[in-house]
Amino acid sequence: MSEPLNILIIGDVLGKAGRRALRDHLPHLIDEHQIDFCVANGENLAAGFGTTLKTADELFSIGVDVLTNGNHCWDQKSFLKDIEEDDRFVRPANFSAHAPGSGWTIQESRMGHKVAVINLIGQVFMNTWDCPFAAVDKIMLEMPDDVQAIVVDLHAETTSEKMGMGWHLDGRVSMVYGTHTHVPTCDEVIHSGGTAYQTDIGMTGSYNSIIGMKKEGALHRMVTRLPQRFEAVERGGTIFATKVSINPQNRQATDIQRICIRPSS
Repeated sequence: MSEPLNILIIGDVLGKAGRRALRDHLPHLIDEHQIDFCVANGENLAAGFGTTLKTADELFSIGVDVLTNGNHCWDQKSFLKDIEEDDRFVRPANFSAHAPGSGWTIQESRMGHKVAVINLIGQVFMNTWDCPFAAVDKIMLEMPDDVQAIVVDLHAETTSEKMGMGWHLDGRVSMVYGTHTHVPTCDEVIHSGGTAYQTDIGMTGSYNSIIGMKKEGALHRMVTRLPQRFEAVERGGTIFATKVSINPQNRQATDIQRICIRPSS
């Protein structure tokens, strides 16, 4: 078997805490784990609400190759234009047909492998998006034969919907993983068809919080049911990521490993 293609998957990166944690540790992680390609979910980069060129460039400059997105995709209005100008950005493929940008991209790894990244969004307890299963089936019909790895970010609320997608794509893609809940799951597995799966990668951001936001504001809204502005915690970020090793000859996963780096203080 040829040398494996090592891909690092990073879940929702939330605000300064998440970006700082990656700035401090990602280059070392890439070297230590011999990472060839890195994907992160960027829908919370800008203080928890969307993506900007400035926050995205912070991650691109330290080794992230593609940024996926989610329900906060259009929180920063400038991103409606930015996503059209850089194919390292993807947004859920089952958004409206009027949405700018693309739901998938193909990029080259550091070793020259062609890696496809597909982004989807769930329907259960989310908005009224188009069907993610139909959307990914259409993409797979268009997928070039020479792509050597395919990873799928399903940004969704429920474990059942994410698990369903994992089995739906088993044997057809290299990895299916969930984002959005900001809570990592310990169910990483390689399915019988060779597709790696994890229900949620988890947030890279501060866990001294309520899903990355300051506790006081979030609790005020929960207790009083009154409007309250959420503010992202800016320091003390924990990194949750998953490394998947893929055989580029058949796109099948050969190993999957969760990674956690907690703040030093």
